[in-house]
Amino acid sequence: MLKYRIMEGKNLKEDNMIKNSSRVDFSLPEKLAFTLAEVFSSHFAGCRKSAFTLAEVLITLGIIGVVAAMTLPSLIANYQKKQTVVQLKKAYSEIDQAIRTAQVEHGTLDTWDFSGFSTMQERTKYFTDNYLLPNIKVIKTCDFSNRYDCWPQTTYNIDGEIRNDGNLINNSKSYYLITASGYSMEYWLHEVGTGGWFIIDINGPKRPNTFGKDIFRFSMNWGPGNSSLLGFWPSGMSPVLNLTRDNIKAGDVLGDGYGNCIKNSGKVNSGYACAALIMHDGWQIKDDYPW
Repeated sequence: MLKYRIMEGKNLKEDNMIKNSSRVDFSLPEKLAFTLAEVFSSHFAGCRKSAFTLAEVLITLGIIGVVAAMTLPSLIANYQKKQTVVQLKKAYSEIDQAIRTAQVEHGTLDTWDFSGFSTMQERTKYFTDNYLLPNIKVIKTCDFSNRYDCWPQTTYNIDGEIRNDGNLINNSKSYYLITASGYSMEYWLHEVGTGGWFIIDINGPKRPNTFGKDIFRFSMNWGPGNSSLLGFWPSGMSPVLNLTRDNIKAGDVLGDGYGNCIKNSGKVNSGYACAALIMHDGWQIKDDYPW
């Protein structure tokens, strides 16, 4: 009997243990539960120590501003110079190609003859209609009466002096045009009909309208009496004279610096030879160019 009771008590104790063990507590301890604010606070706690102060930020911005102020003008000028060369070379190439194409229909340059016209206006208009316009894409043409639709009202030499004379704008003998490529041109033929002058503004009537920056002067020669000078050339460059770079800058080809590429030379036509200088330098604007 005693043995039975002992066994019964043992079984009862085991049953209670089984019952108690079946009651599993799935709740988390309080220390394992975090709010969202606590998570972010603990995550960024170390970052706060490495953040810049307002003073440090202002000093850094100030340094950046000083560096930008020192370098940006040079970067902008270099970009403008490169764009000038690209546009100038494009304009020169298109006009030169138009002249070459005209020779296929009208014969070589040494056979061209416009001496039969009584006035320069008639001669220039005939050249425009038959030799130039058929071979170059043009969006607008002008004569003296509406010239400001194609050409700037005021032009300047390389020193910034107004350069409007009878050989440039206000020339009743000139014709004007704007090409599809964006450059404009004033041009007229010589009185004897063996050549002409071409003034190119590489960005059309837009500023700065200054020789040596966006306006460049060229000349062209043809006819049997110009066998050694035939072709389309920048003013100040001669195919027959062995000119040095200094000769071109000084305008020696035209005599007495008439058309040079030097600032503060005291010559009213300063800047006339700048296209020649750019071409002589391999289609680039060097550091000593009078920009």
